[in-house]
Amino acid sequence: MSENMECEECCGTNFTIDQARAERVCDGCGLVSPHYTTDADTNSSIGLGDTRQTESLDVFANNPNAAQGGRMNPFGDRTDYSGSRLSPSQRRVFIRLSRADRSSQRERDPMCREVKQTLCSMFGDSVARATTHLVDAACRKLSPEQEAVRRTLTSGERAALSSPKTSITRKDEGLRGESHQDNLQIIALAIAVLSHQWLNTPAFNHQIVMAQYGISEAQFKNAKSTISKSYKARCRQGWAAVPRVMARGALRADQLDIVAENLDRALSQRLAPSELDAVAELFWNTMTDLNEPTAEGPLANVAIGYVAGCVMYASLDLIGLSHGNLGRVAEAVELSPAGLTNRLKSIQAEVKAGRLPEARRMFTLDEVDDDSGPSGAGERAEE
Repeated sequence: MSENMECEECCGTNFTIDQARAERVCDGCGLVSPHYTTDADTNSSIGLGDTRQTESLDVFANNPNAAQGGRMNPFGDRTDYSGSRLSPSQRRVFIRLSRADRSSQRERDPMCREVKQTLCSMFGDSVARATTHLVDAACRKLSPEQEAVRRTLTSGERAALSSPKTSITRKDEGLRGESHQDNLQIIALAIAVLSHQWLNTPAFNHQIVMAQYGISEAQFKNAKSTISKSYKARCRQGWAAVPRVMARGALRADQLDIVAENLDRALSQRLAPSELDAVAELFWNTMTDLNEPTAEGPLANVAIGYVAGCVMYASLDLIGLSHGNLGRVAEAVELSPAGLTNRLKSIQAEVKAGRLPEARRMFTLDEVDDDSGPSGAGERAEE
């Protein structure tokens, strides 16, 4: 944008105005000088109408108080800016003005901004910016028009479209955080995990983050499920963009890397390095036989945590190191011990019936021959 003014250096009249930096640059000599505009020109709610109150604000601006509304004291200050004491009549005037300022400039859905800032501090600026629309869906209320539509839907759909942040923060003790900051961290973690699945943001080990911030597995799973269901319900109504889920094989590979890391950390506390190496070799050989991690393996429809947990515990059992490690393996893959053993029995039954020959290595230390039957595996499993 150009304006006609006079340059102090060359008396030129053509300038380029940079509103963001509040600078003007002379097109003739390049002199940079300050250029300020009044609030009425660029930032007035009166000049721009009611929509000024609902415009998108950059919560990552340099101003730490960005989007926080008016800063006047609604209870009335006793002194003015210079420190002089205010008279009772002056205080009454300023109380009235500050309350009007607070009611007209009050921030809508402040938790939305707080979650974005928490994401930025926990996972970095890039992830926080990529997940802005997920945070909005999780922390902002429906518009009056959307709420009117929600009331006409089935009870299940109405529940799914209710505010996720309200559901998460009002759960029973043990599912919600002990403080407001805890709830922000729980919601931020759930959104970051979903963003990897939906937006292909970098993978990370959420168990390490949970331990760092004191988030329990129940809290994480509840928040992730609540936010996921709500966002999918919004997508069904056309109120949110449908996420482009990353390739199934790539997602499964990332999940296996995280599960393998958790298994290694869990077992390294009980096994010697040589024992851990022997178990890891058998584990990865078996995973290779199962064509994992891909979307074409015989167990591709089974969650990778189930598969990895069963293979690891079967490997420990074959080497004679399973005693006392069932709980550790189950916790590392976020399953119950009963759920893990039931899945392992199901795989064993499939192997004995000849429907899953790729998993024979899980139940025998003998060299697996592609042309041999599963009878040896069945005898070893029965023992």
